[in-house]
Amino acid sequence: MSFTKMSGVAVITGGTLLILVNAVVTPMLDLEVSFTEMMASNAYLWRLSLAALAVFLLMVGSPGLHAYQAAQSGPFDKVAFGLTFLGCALLFAHEWAQVFYVHSLAVAAPDALQAIEDAEGMNFYDAEAIIVLVTFALGWIAFAVSMMRANVFSRLGPILVIVGFFATPLLTAVTSFKLGGALGNAVLGSGFILLGRELVKN
Repeated sequence: MSFTKMSGVAVITGGTLLILVNAVVTPMLDLEVSFTEMMASNAYLWRLSLAALAVFLLMVGSPGLHAYQAAQSGPFDKVAFGLTFLGCALLFAHEWAQVFYVHSLAVAAPDALQAIEDAEGMNFYDAEAIIVLVTFALGWIAFAVSMMRANVFSRLGPILVIVGFFATPLLTAVTSFKLGGALGNAVLGSGFILLGRELVKN
């Protein structure tokens, strides 16, 4: 299998996992319990593990997306791809730490984790999550814009990626955490799937 097709399979699988995680696993979370109890649950461990895998697959597939439009890429497109790859790497590291450290802390020392969560003002724990999510979102939005500028991919995939990043917080605000996350990530994941399909077909 060629590099392009392998990248496409990775992006398709990452997008599919993104949809499944938010439509199937996230609704299993008990939001009525405390933060540490939720973090210590098996359902949250599965969510973190599958989310980490989804981001890893998007990260390893993104160079194939960039290579596919490289002939039409300018400085903006290269910066957008670099930001995308960095955002994926940061988010994967974040999810990895959540799986192997934060979950273990929630199980073994829940009071310590709850104390961090209850601390007034923004701490490094909060700042790290914000930096990671902003970098990941801005990277993919810029990368999707670069795809539309290059006009190599069909426009629907990049459009769904952009809409998905805005739809998730908006739908969560007007519906609920679980429903908004499921619907918004269905849009986002569909965008990734369409992009990956183009790599697989070519």
